[in-house]
Amino acid sequence: MIVCSCNVLTKRIILETAAEIAAASPGRPLTPARVYRELGVRAQCTVCFTLVRKILAESGALVTCPEPLGTSAEESAGMGAL
Repeated sequence: MIVCSCNVLTKRIILETAAEIAAASPGRPLTPARVYRELGVRAQCTVCFTLVRKILAESGALVTCPEPLGTSAEESAGMGAL
């Protein structure tokens, strides 16, 4: 299933990438932006972010608040580029 048509990302790619991120940083919340950065792509229209958050939450991943709040909070906490 295509989740992001701008970057042609599938649900499988999103979940595999999220699992890699979670394994590398256990306990740290995921955001769609972190998944996209890990994949080396940029969100373009961001319509998919709601669906990506839902997929991450349904997978059992710890998901933080919606962007841009999640991204801003991470940056202001000194986490910088993820």
